[in-house]
Amino acid sequence: MRTEARGPVATACATLVLGLGIPSGSLGAQELRRITVPAVAPLVIDPAKPTWAVEGVPDTVWLLAKASSEVLDDEDRMKALLDSAESQARAAGEEEDNVARRFALAVVLGMRANKEGGRTRVHKAADLHKELEVILERAPDHAGAHHPIGRLHAGIRRMNRVTRWIATNLLGGGVLKTATWELAEQNLLFAEERAPEVSDHHLQLANLYRDTDRPELALLELEHVIEMRPTSVMEEAVQDEALALREKLGR
Repeated sequence: MRTEARGPVATACATLVLGLGIPSGSLGAQELRRITVPAVAPLVIDPAKPTWAVEGVPDTVWLLAKASSEVLDDEDRMKALLDSAESQARAAGEEEDNVARRFALAVVLGMRANKEGGRTRVHKAADLHKELEVILERAPDHAGAHHPIGRLHAGIRRMNRVTRWIATNLLGGGVLKTATWELAEQNLLFAEERAPEVSDHHLQLANLYRDTDRPELALLELEHVIEMRPTSVMEEAVQDEALALREKLGR
């Protein structure tokens, strides 16, 4: 992966760490599939279908999204996979009132915001914010949408004033100016209470408690993560991060 100079603009992009916890469903192993996207070699994968991949969302969307997480050492391939996943998710989510399909698009946008760099990262974060607002307007109790909104707010607040100003004023992230720690906590708590089985809901709340000087509450959330049994590569990554954070907090 390329290493770039880190001036204020690069730092503003690099510190906007978003991403989404994507819980796997319990549908069992899927038939091995071979998928091909432009300029990307075929890749054989056999994942469990995630719960956000509802009826009407092409299987290729979640297969491409899953595949992108397995090629992090190949930036061009990862970006090509996510670009194709976003295109297909947008096509599937054209029905404005279909919240479930729109959330599938939000998942992919969140992955792009987490893995892309430069202006693309900020633009995708802004797109994600807009998409989530539409979802929550139609389904206020959608735990999956509250979680990334909370992460967006927390990610912005973790920036220093200079990098936050650059991201929200110069790089196209104007819709993110309203980010606050209070709204971050409110949304992350809502997601954790409504969907406690998602390990990343606990992890991101723990990160927020750490960053707002409440280590004891952070440790409680980390214990919830560590007690869970990972069922996917992504959940294993969440648990590894939880273990590392618990060690940093002195436990």
